[in-house]
Amino acid sequence: MMKKENTALHLIAEAARCPDYGPDMVKALMEKLDMNEKGFALLMNVTPSTVRLWTSGAAQPSGTAKRLMQIFETAPETVGRIAGEKPMSGRIEE
Repeated sequence: MMKKENTALHLIAEAARCPDYGPDMVKALMEKLDMNEKGFALLMNVTPSTVRLWTSGAAQPSGTAKRLMQIFETAPETVGRIAGEKPMSGRIEE
């Protein structure tokens, strides 16, 4: 049991490391998600001016914002789920 606990703790510790989302990374994420400032602001629950501050380098995203960006970057399908898209079944109709 101790081995599993150590493994889980290690995974959590690794997950706790969040990239520093500087201006270039924020812009790249917006591009990956095909979003403009207004759309990205809505997704992140911030104002468009906050997104402009992030993309200009005048301000850094908070830790929570960075974590959300990490989630959206690694699992962009999450954005569709938030927007209410229905998940695809994975079946191909013939």
